[in-house]
Parts: sequence; C-alpha cells; structure tokens
Amino acid sequence: MSIKCTVTTDLQAKDKNGYSGIQKHVEHDKKINHTNQDIVFSETQFNQYDKSPKTRAAIDQWNNEHFKDYVEEHDKHQREKGHAERQYGSVKNYLKRKKKATAVLTIGNMEVQSKLMQQFCPKTSYQEEKLPDGTTHLVFKLKDQNGQPIPDNIAVAKQFYDCFNRALIKATNNNVGWKLNNNHQQWIHVGDYLHRGRYATNNDEMGISHIHYELATFGMTRGGKKRAAHVTNSLNQALVSLHHAVTGKYCSGRDATKWFRTNMDQFALKCLEDELHKTYKVPQNKKILDFERKTKEDKTIQTGLSMEQLKAQHQEIADHQKAVQSLQDQADNLTNQKNDVQSQVATVTQNLKGIYEATTGHQAVDKDGNDLSPLEMANDITRAARSSQRDKQQAEKDADAAQEKQTAAENQQKQLEQQLTQQQQQLQTLQNQISDAEEQIKQRKLQRIKAAQKEIDQNDLLDNNDQPITVTEANVTQMEQELDSWRQEERDNWETDKQDYQDELDNLNQEITTARTTKTELSTTNQQLTTQNQQLQNENTTVQNQINDYKNQLVDTIAENAPEHKVGSSLLNPNETAQPVISDIGRKQHLRQTLKYLMDTAIKVLQKIKIEAINLINETTKVLITTPNTKPDHLHSAYIDPNTIQASIHPFSHLKEEQLENNPVLKLKKAILIANTEQLQRTNQQLKNNINKQLSQDNDLQR
Repeated sequence: MSIKCTVTTDLQAKDKNGYSGIQKHVEHDKKINHTNQDIVFSETQFNQYDKSPKTRAAIDQWNNEHFKDYVEEHDKHQREKGHAERQYGSVKNYLKRKKKATAVLTIGNMEVQSKLMQQFCPKTSYQEEKLPDGTTHLVFKLKDQNGQPIPDNIAVAKQFYDCFNRALIKATNNNVGWKLNNNHQQWIHVGDYLHRGRYATNNDEMGISHIHYELATFGMTRGGKKRAAHVTNSLNQALVSLHHAVTGKYCSGRDATKWFRTNMDQFALKCLEDELHKTYKVPQNKKILDFERKTKEDKTIQTGLSMEQLKAQHQEIADHQKAVQSLQDQADNLTNQKNDVQSQVATVTQNLKGIYEATTGHQAVDKDGNDLSPLEMANDITRAARSSQRDKQQAEKDADAAQEKQTAAENQQKQLEQQLTQQQQQLQTLQNQISDAEEQIKQRKLQRIKAAQKEIDQNDLLDNNDQPITVTEANVTQMEQELDSWRQEERDNWETDKQDYQDELDNLNQEITTARTTKTELSTTNQQLTTQNQQLQNENTTVQNQINDYKNQLVDTIAENAPEHKVGSSLLNPNETAQPVISDIGRKQHLRQTLKYLMDTAIKVLQKIKIEAINLINETTKVLITTPNTKPDHLHSAYIDPNTIQASIHPFSHLKEEQLENNPVLKLKKAILIANTEQLQRTNQQLKNNINKQLSQDNDLQR
C-alpha cells in the first residue's frame, strides 16, 4: 500500500536580504545558538549546499540580462528630465532596495519519513525517539554506546537522505518547465522567471527533509493608461508572467501561486518517487508514495506562522488546557467529596430511622407521610426511651452519638460545599481572566493593526506592485515582521550612510592636512626656487658678461688680423649694409653676432695667418737650406763616439717622429743651425723685403 504524502512549496518575499538573511539559519553551524532546538547535529553531514561564487555570479548575470535595458532606459529618462540623482546607475542598485524572494520545498512529514525508513532501511540502523509533545519518530543510530561512529548505519543514512537531496535539487532546477501544446519543440522553463541561486538541503531537523533556496524573480506588469508595461522583480508578477507564458491566460497573483504550487508539488513528489525506485530497486508498477493535499479545514495546517510561533502557540494552548484540566479535576474531586458526605448523611439518617422504628415501633414519618428530620427522630427516640429506665442511658448515648454524627456530617457537608463554591468561584475567575485576556489580545491586535497602518502610511510604504498596503487582522503579524525588517534595514542603511559620511569626513580632513603639508612644502620649495633663480640670474649675468668680454676679444682678434672683414648679409638687419670690423658700425655688427660665428671667423682668420706664417717659414727654410756653388769652409766631423750612445728611456714612436720631422718650426730651427753665413744673409734680406711689403699693404688699407 502506498504512503499518503503531502508536498508544500512555500514562496516568500519578505525583506531585502533574501537568502543572505536566512543563510546562518540553514547552514546549521553547531557553534551558533540556533532558535530552532530540533536540529540533530549528527545528521548535518548529510546536508548539501551550493553557495559558490560561481552560483552568485550566475544570479548577477541573469539579473543583468533581464533588467539591464529597463535600468538604462529609466536612467536615460531621468537624465532627460533633469533628475540625475534619481538614476539607478546599475542593475545591482535597482535591486538593492527591492524585496528578494526565497522558497522552501518540503516533501512529506515526520510520519512519512519514519514509514520510509521502516520500509527501506535495516531495523538495526535506526531507533525510536520521543518528542516533547509525547509522540515518537525514528532517527538513524549513527553512534554506538561508546560514542564511536557506526560506518554501516552512516552509509544507510547517506543513501536514504541522498534520495531526498537529489529529488529536492532536481525539482527546483532552472530547466524544469512545460512544453507548449502548439509547439512541442518549445519549452517554458521555470528558471526564465523564477531563477534558483544558492540553496541548502536540511536533513537534520526533526521533521522531513526540505530545501531552502534563493530565487531571482522576473516578470512583466500588464501596464495601463498611466504607465506602460515594464519589467519587475515582484514575486507575484513573476508567477503571473510564468502562468501567462505557459497557459496564454492572465490571472491574479493568488491564482498563479496556487497553480504553480499545484504543478511543482506534484512534480517534486514524482522526483522523490523516481529516486526511491532507482535507489532501492523497486518495481516500476509498485507505487511508493501517493500525493495528498491537506485543506484549510485540516487543524494540522497552520498558515502565516513561523515554526517558532507555531510551537509557542501549541505550548500556550497546552498550558491552558493543563490549567483547565487541573481545575476540572479539583471540581470533580470536590463533587466526589460532596457525594461521599451526602452518602454518609444518608447512611446515618437510615440508621437513625432504624433506631427510631425499633424504639417507638412506628415508621419515621409525620402525619402527612413526610420523613421526619433527624432531630425529630432523635427527640422521639428520647421520649420513647423514657419509658424504659434501663434503656434510657443507652438510648441517650445512641441519640447523642447520632446527633454528633449528624452535626459532624452537616458541618463536613457545609465545609465541602464552601470548598466547592470557592473552587467554582476560582474556576469562574480563571474563565473571566481568560475572557479578559482574550479581549485584551483582541484590543492589542486592533492597536497593532492601527500602529502598523499608521507607520506604513507615514512612510508611504507600498507593496511589490507599488499599491497601497492595508493592514488587516489576517496579515498584521506578517506586516509587523516586514515592518521590523524594514526598520532594521533603515537602521542598517542609516548606520552605513553614517559610516560613509564619517569616512568621507575623515578623508576630507586627511586631504586638508595633506594639502596644508603640501602647501608648506611648496612654499619652502618656492623660496628655494626663488633663491636658485636669483643665483642663476646672477650666474647668467656673469656668464653674459664673460661672453661679452669673450666676444670683444674675438672681435679685437678679427679686427687686428682681418680689419676688412664684414659679416654676411644673412646676419644683418633688414636694409642694413655690412661694414668692415675696423669701423665702429662694423664692430657693433660683429658684436651682435653669435659667439659661434665669431669663434669660427676668428679661427678662419687665425688659420689664414697660420698658413701665411707657415708659408713664410717654408720659404725661409727653403732659402736657408739652398746650397751655394762654393764649397763650405768648415765641415763637422762625422765621427761618432760609440761610448756616448745610450739607450733611450722613452719608447720610439715613428708617427711622432714623422710629425716632428714635418714640423715647419723644427725644420726652420734645423735650417738655421746648419745654415752658413751667406744663407743667413739671404734669409735676412728676404725677411726685410716681406716686412716692407706687408707695411706697404697696411698703409694702402689705412688710406
């Protein structure tokens, strides 16, 4: 027989933190103090997680693909309207203040899991544990009595929980979808509208395995007269858009959610059914699980409450029932005591009747046939006993004893009646207190509704469809939770902005300090540069003076050796004629020229003089070495004393020797040394002729 199994898909879009807000809750770190006290940490090893950077990047890329065009169009429109400060700037900034969706998929419950364990797992691999509410369920026995792991049982548990892990992950994959009826090749995938990101399977809670996962949502509004259709990350609109893409029909968000859950819940159960068939080799014709949908009329279904709230509610009801049961038990006890007293009174009365009839010989009734009271019977018994002196004392004793018993019984009955009255009063007081508490809870709920509505109106808060929010008795708890999340987020944003402003202020102060330091350094540098500039100007003046002196020396050299020299026409000012350097105008023209020009000119002039001097030396040498026809008077001996020959300490250089041999001055000295008197006289005469010729030329130039 198949097992009845429920499946629930819980879609939530509560705050702006999304999956990040529940990540610590689903990771089940043993070091964290979880509010959920029903975690079996030894089974946490069977959970599976996907929180990788690659998965986060895929979500960011998916959001960019779906919202990039809308954000760019929105920002362009705001810039054109002159509201640049209203730009989103990026898809991330657009989604930053939007509610983010998460979901929980649960297949079955604690009872279903226990039945599956009994069906597929060895009896030695699990054990029965008692829950706080008195019920029991099965858990895997993973450690022995000494606290050591049991490998076989761990392997059994892993195989069992992996069926749930694979089924939960497969049921929430982004490629799950529908084939269109009119086109069997085209698929509508859930991931195009509800894209799964990070997820965590939880197998270690005292319930059934389930999966928490992140949802990136995309939908299109239907548009209207005031505003055209546009993209949105609203969970309701994403479900409506998915429903329209599959069916071609529009519906409300509530109907779209119901449609989505109906389809996905049945698909999830099929995924688990397939995994169990494959893992445990169950024949395909044998059905393991049968889908069951519980309705609102089922008292085990509570919606709108968290697990902690549901537990607290159950505990409160249990405490109240215990108090009522205790009072009921006390009332039943008092009633029983009253009945016991009444029974004792009846017994005493009956005994007194017997004594009366035995003593008087008459029935214990009056003339009207009514039963006599105990006091009347006692009096009659006393009167009857007077007739017998022997029985008088005994009768009196019996009557006194009966009277005492009657009085004691009546007193005890009065006490019990008083106690019963007190207990009834206490019960009534408790019931009144419960009624008052319920009335206070009702009034408090009205106050909460007014306070929540007032805060929503004051802050102009809207729902996911940008519609006004109305707080009702049904959604006040949810609205308070969302307001708490909103206030916390506002506080977090304020703290973040405060820190940002403080950081910006610190940066500005640092920049001001740096600027002041830089100003001081620049001021010092400026003074140094001013001093250096003055030094350079002084040095420049000195150098310029030196250049001018050098120019004057060069011009003097040119004037002395080439008095008729004129500057080139390209170096003159317009309409200016070149003059000889010997003249005042020519000298000024030369002084205006560059230092290089004057140096080159002086070199050319001196080079010319050098050539003339060399020519004169060569001519003089030629005259000195010309041999006359007469034989010389004295000739030096060619004999060389070998003892005078010594080794030179200087290395021999034929190039230097060749230069010295070709040196005109050395040639002249050599010629003078070896010349005779006649040669010296001819040379002297030639020099005089050259000097006279030069003087004649100078005189001609001066004229």
